[in-house]
Amino acid sequence: MLSKHDLLLATIARKPTPRTPVALWRHWPAEDQVAEDLALATLDFQRRFDFDLIKLTPSQVFVAEDAGLTGVYDGNPEGDLVKGPRPISTLEQWEAMRPTSIQTGALARQLRCLDLVVAGAGDTPVTQTIFDPLTVASCLAGDQAMVWRRRYPDAFQRGFDTIIETWRNFVSAVMDGGAAGIFFSTANASYRSMSEEEYLRWGRPADLALLDAASSGWLNMLHVHGDDLMFQVVADYPVQVVNWDDRRAGPSLREGQSLVRGAVAGGIAQWGALLSGGADEVRAQVADGIAQTGGVGYIAAAGCVTPIPVPERNIRAAIAAARGV
Repeated sequence: MLSKHDLLLATIARKPTPRTPVALWRHWPAEDQVAEDLALATLDFQRRFDFDLIKLTPSQVFVAEDAGLTGVYDGNPEGDLVKGPRPISTLEQWEAMRPTSIQTGALARQLRCLDLVVAGAGDTPVTQTIFDPLTVASCLAGDQAMVWRRRYPDAFQRGFDTIIETWRNFVSAVMDGGAAGIFFSTANASYRSMSEEEYLRWGRPADLALLDAASSGWLNMLHVHGDDLMFQVVADYPVQVVNWDDRRAGPSLREGQSLVRGAVAGGIAQWGALLSGGADEVRAQVADGIAQTGGVGYIAAAGCVTPIPVPERNIRAAIAAARGV
């Protein structure tokens, strides 16, 4: 029997495999403020379902927590926190930013969590979620970040460079901490967020700077978040797996696989079949994903995080369909 490592490597290389890898991940909004609690929740989830990879999912607030961003969980089924006031409100504050230490505060806490998960994961590879620098900018300054980027690009760049430096340092520490790669989430490669010209100017170079820091990884995953995606702008990113909401946003798995190198992950509608459908519908979507990709280069997964209320029977149906049992 192939190890999870070898199974995923064969999938990335688009070689035939005895079974389809499968992975689901979720937020832990009651646990993600404490390293030990998030590690325990993540490992318990893995022990229950034995996925082929672990995606370590912190709250989005952690990216700006050390600057003063707060968050409160209000029952959102996705697990997102309601963010408090953005900590940076003036351009002067933005330009005065300095790289955040990864030795203290929220970033050190997340690295501690990663250490615990890697130590407890056995032979299951672990990836750490990383948000794109434009998302971090929004968490720090809200819509003002977009205004400054458009009106005062030189001043914006000065602050943006400190964000990139912080997260390059964090990604390097993640790789040193034993992660198999990063799960790099971009919420801005979307025509709903900005123009293609803007993304090529601001998003792509910053994304590639962080991905370069993860270049030693063998399981780097790109998550293209949202709708009306600029899929063609990010399709050539240096990653081994690409994940997006193929059921809702498109492109299809078949089309996406023709555009990217490596593997594709998706096929399961997290708000449809997984949350509110039956086990047979989940099985059918996994079977369709296998059919679309010819059963090679495919990881059965949801298009984004698994909603917290998803029934366990539907999670187990996805696993059984992928593994042919």
